[in-house]
Amino acid sequence: MNIKFEKIHDITLVLLNGELNMDNVSRVREAFKKVLKEKKSRVIVDFDKVPFVDSSGISLLLEIVQSFAKVNGRMCLCHVNKKIISVFEITKVHKLFNIFDSHEDALEFLK
Repeated sequence: MNIKFEKIHDITLVLLNGELNMDNVSRVREAFKKVLKEKKSRVIVDFDKVPFVDSSGISLLLEIVQSFAKVNGRMCLCHVNKKIISVFEITKVHKLFNIFDSHEDALEFLK
């Protein structure tokens, strides 16, 4: 899993590259702890290069959303493929995430 950060105005864009699974959730968790520690309260997570998310990845995403909510922050996802959306829907967690097709739509939501 590769993780890159970009700034778009005062919003942090997190670009993930690779599977989000039990082998790398701790690394991703630490990256998001850093974002929270830096008081970055609005984040877009780009799933364009994430082909697969397992149950530990879903659990981590729920943990991250809750962490942002505790500090009055907001996080949304974009470019989530249909396979991952299906997993979110089956597990009923899709209702807990704000999911957008593009960066632009996500940015508009976070403004």
